[in-house]
Amino acid sequence: MPQLRPEDLSADERDALGRIHRHEAVADPLRLGLQARGLIEQRQGSWVLTNDGSVLLATLGLAKLDE
Repeated sequence: MPQLRPEDLSADERDALGRIHRHEAVADPLRLGLQARGLIEQRQGSWVLTNDGSVLLATLGLAKLDE
């Protein structure tokens, strides 16, 4: 799968990545779309960012990667 760029996501999808990072609710269609792109996954009943999702979020400037 080609590497996603920030401009490949809609404004709603970019917002949803930030909301998932903050453990806030996200509408099912957005969540399923992000899951299909491999940016989020469900772990122990919670939705979390995958490594690709974290990198993309950091690229968007919405969060910092852990050092």
